Parts: sequence; structure tokens; C-alpha cells
Amino acid sequence: MKDQNSHVKDTTAWTLGRIFEILHSGTSEYPVLTTTNLPRIMSVLLVSIRDSPNVAEKVCGAIYFLAQGFEDADSSSSMLTPYLGDVVSALLSTADRTDTSSVRLRSSAYETLNEIIRCSSTPETSNMIAHLLVEIMNRLSKTLELQIASSEDREKQSDVQALLCGVLQVILQKLSNSDETKSIILQSADQMMTLFLQVFACRSSTVHEEAMLAIGALAYGTGPEFATYMQEFYKYLEMGLQNFEEYQVCSISVGVVGDICRALDDKVLPYCDGIMSQLLKDLSNPVLHRSVKPPIFSCFGDIALAIGEHFEKYVPYVMPMLQGAAELCSQLDINDDDMQEYGNQLRRGIFEAYSGILQGFKRSTAAVMVPYASPLLKFIEAVVRDKNRDEEVTKAAVAVIGDLADTLGPDTKVLFKDCTFHMDLLGECFQSDNEQLKETATWTKGMIYRVLVS
Repeated sequence: MKDQNSHVKDTTAWTLGRIFEILHSGTSEYPVLTTTNLPRIMSVLLVSIRDSPNVAEKVCGAIYFLAQGFEDADSSSSMLTPYLGDVVSALLSTADRTDTSSVRLRSSAYETLNEIIRCSSTPETSNMIAHLLVEIMNRLSKTLELQIASSEDREKQSDVQALLCGVLQVILQKLSNSDETKSIILQSADQMMTLFLQVFACRSSTVHEEAMLAIGALAYGTGPEFATYMQEFYKYLEMGLQNFEEYQVCSISVGVVGDICRALDDKVLPYCDGIMSQLLKDLSNPVLHRSVKPPIFSCFGDIALAIGEHFEKYVPYVMPMLQGAAELCSQLDINDDDMQEYGNQLRRGIFEAYSGILQGFKRSTAAVMVPYASPLLKFIEAVVRDKNRDEEVTKAAVAVIGDLADTLGPDTKVLFKDCTFHMDLLGECFQSDNEQLKETATWTKGMIYRVLVS
């Protein structure tokens, strides 16, 4: 890394990155990185990151994979922790460099910073992350004051804002992992939300995607407190849900609805008519990209779980959509790999919708779902017969059978006596190596048994 030739340094940094990516793991029996060689490695990387832009970019990549290798390590004793402060400072300085017109170095620096945050162990590094949160918010605030004289200026502003919103999302996810650090989020939530709303006014779809994802993380981190921001945020959420031309924005907005439902529970009720109306319009829109439809079905389940019995008024509109989608699954070309994958996504979305609705109605209005129980079981049976289903679909199918038995109870006794396919499905699950699948199957078996002996 001290060679006179820039190409040699560039290739060496790239090679280090490959070594860390392929051979380095915090849980490896034969570690590539040890307490003996790590100080020297970190010293070289922190000096070399100040080299020419193309070398610095490869060094960022090396640090990225070095950090990633520690993600699975015992977080309380990561060897990397003593170096994190210096690494964060170096990455922030790299992101600010003006000796290159390429956006790749800045992007690489911020992506590496995200990986450093992910692998840092809280609460040891919570102070560092709290300071970083303030620094990134200040940087985002400064982008709003930039003088925009050309489309190039606008593009640079959008790029930086998208990267900074991405960093804030990762910080929020990290701080949400622990009750001790959630207070840091609450202290900065007002300022953060103000910044995100100002960013939406800049009207760039790339920034909207990143800001939406960050707001989803903020909703998760603040929980019921997020209700304070809903009135102001709702118009942007609605715009996102209506944006079927830029379908990624629409899809992410649908995901954020799920985050908000989990954060607010029934406090989301005042906004549900507008949200449901828009989601149903999206499903009916022939122009909307098909990939957005499975998340919309999952979102119905999130809304139903959050508002419980209040979801009843949407049932006459939602059920035909779910049944239509179930019908579509049987018509997809199974010889086309893309269609096979889409079919699995669609089935998973349908099952998650039914699960959420059934669980939401469990305490009060379960009878509403009785007419839909038989068609649902027929759909599950068709899915179970399909050998192209993936493990996630299997798990969702088993879970929805359990929810059906749990919520409708004795009303499903005749149905479960008449159909026996679920026994084969449960048997298949018990033979799986997937522990989660086995647990779900065990619970479902208990629910069905309870119905049959009732």
C-alpha cells in the first residue's frame, strides 16, 4: 500500500477487500484477522484512505468487508470496537472530499459507514452513534440550504440527501434494537422528522425512497409517539401510495404503512379510510408494476392487526381482491422462473393478509370470516400440491391454517374433518431442518387438535 504506483495500491486494496469478503468471519475457527495483525491492518487502511480517489474507494470497500465479517461475532467483544471512532472520522472526511468529480467515492464512504454502524455493538458504542446521528442530521440540514443553479447541482443535492437518509435509517435501526438506546431516538425525533418532511419537498424519487425507509425506521423506533407526526406526514404518505409510475416509491410507501401500523396500533385508525382506499385503487390499476401487489396484500394484514374489529367494513372490498389474486396464482406459467418467484411472493402476501385479518378479528368479530374459511382452505390445498413453492410460502401457509383454527374455533371443525391435506403438510414441516417452520407447525397442530376435540 506504500508503492509509488497508484495501480499497485488500487489492486492491493481491492485484494484486501476480497480476502476480508471471502475468508474473514468473526466466528471462524481459523480467523484471518487476529488481535496481533489487526492494529497493523487498521493503521495501513486509515492512512491509505487518504490516498488518490480510486485507491480510497477500494480502501472503503476493504473496510466494508472487514466490518461485515464481524457482524456475526459476539457483539459485546468485537475486536473492531477500539478502532470505530477513527474509522467513522476517516469515512466522514472521505465523503467530504472535493478532489474528485465521481460520486462513487462518496457513495462508497457512506455505504461503508452504514456497515460500521451495523457491526458496532450497543451499548458500548451508543455514545459514538448518538454523536454520529447529530452529525448526519446537520449534514442533511446543510443540503437543504444549498444554492441550486443547475440540474447538476440538483442531482448532487439529491445524491447526498439519499445517502444521508440511508445512514439515518441504519442508525435508527441500530438504536431501536435496545431499550436503553431508544431514548436517543426520542430526543432527536422532532428534528429528524422536520428534516425528512423538508427533503420530501425537494421532489426526487431516489430521495423519496430513502426518506420513506428512514421514516419507517423512525416509526419503529418511536412506537406510539409517532402519532404526533402522522397528520403532517400523511399527505406525503398518500403521495407515495399514489405514485404508481415510480413503483419503487409506491412499494416502499406500502411497507412504511406496515411499519406505522406496528408502531401505532389502533391510533392509525383516523387514517385508515384514506390508506385503504388508495391501496384498493393501486390493486385495480392495470399500470401498477406487479411487484407492488404482494406487499399490498401483506399490508392489509398489518392494518387488520392494528385496528382489529374496525377492519370489518373493509372485508367486502378486500376479500374479492384476495380471491382474485388466489385465482391468478393458479394461472401463472410455472415453466417461467420469474413467474414462479412472483407466484411465491403473491401467495405469501395473500397468506399474510389472511393471517393478519384472522388475528385482528379474533377477540370480537370472528364470525365475519366464516364464509371465507372453505375457499381459503381450498387455496391452501392447491398451494401445498405445488412443488415449486418455497419454504417461506410453506411457513405462511401453515401459519394461516393455525390462525384459521385459532380464530374460528368450532366453526372450522367440519372443514378440518373433511380435508386431510394439512396432515401431510404438517408432516413435511416436522421433517424440515428449519426450526421456525417446525415451531409454527407444532403450534398449528395444537390449534387443529383443539378444534377437533371441541
